[in-house]
Amino acid sequence: MPNDSNYVEVDGSKLRYIVKGEGLSCLVIGSSIYYPKTFSKELENQLKMYFVDMKWFARDYKPENLDSVNINSIADDVEQIRMKLGLEKPIIMGHSIHGTVATEYVKKYASKVSGLIVIGSPCEWGNATYDAKAKTLWETASPERKKIQEDNWGALKEIDRLTGQKEASARYNIMSPQYWYNPTYDATWLWDGMTVHSEVTQHLFNQVFLNYNMFNPEVKILIPVFVALGKYDYVIPYTLWQTSYNSIPDFTLKYFEKSGHTPQLEENKLFNGELNEWLKIKFKSN
Repeated sequence: MPNDSNYVEVDGSKLRYIVKGEGLSCLVIGSSIYYPKTFSKELENQLKMYFVDMKWFARDYKPENLDSVNINSIADDVEQIRMKLGLEKPIIMGHSIHGTVATEYVKKYASKVSGLIVIGSPCEWGNATYDAKAKTLWETASPERKKIQEDNWGALKEIDRLTGQKEASARYNIMSPQYWYNPTYDATWLWDGMTVHSEVTQHLFNQVFLNYNMFNPEVKILIPVFVALGKYDYVIPYTLWQTSYNSIPDFTLKYFEKSGHTPQLEENKLFNGELNEWLKIKFKSN
């Protein structure tokens, strides 16, 4: 767990961070506890990774008026984090919704970063396109996978009384068949030690990114972009993404055939190889 003295303060919330590795500076937004567990040490030879909490995962969170929390304000939070860490044009990385947040940050603060890494993130959310693509992909799942998920739904009533980290961990495990290549994977260890402010995460998914489309309106992203998607991610279907975008001239998309939502963990050697190759080409790293 990160040392309590390692934090940046944003709007009264203390956002902890830890630093791992040597090399190109890389700001990894989301959690200083969860995300370091998902990346292998091999990446530390290429990247100096600054893992930092967002407010919804901060142990020392100062409650705010959620009506004022939107895509713009969250991007501003990330910019405060970057400045307070003293990072000059780092690469920015995010997994799941944090990759979407990182992209929105780049749209607003493109001159402040040198590259963008997006892993298992939605480019659309809370709209008809997302619903249709998720439904269609889930229809391709094996009968065994669907049976495990159906059995897991029966446990939902047991977590109704849970809140915060316990509720998030339990719900995540109930949906293991949709999150992981291994449909029975137990992800409890990833959530150990986490703080989760459910009211904020619910606002994030249900309000901030409701009817979200990353490419409408179209905004040019001129820095190199690397997107990693798992073919067995039924929560964020890889089919949401196109293989190229006019608005992103330098766009690299990699599919991981034996991964769900977290290819950096599920196929870590292949993920490391693909990302390191991209880093060498785009940033001339050794």
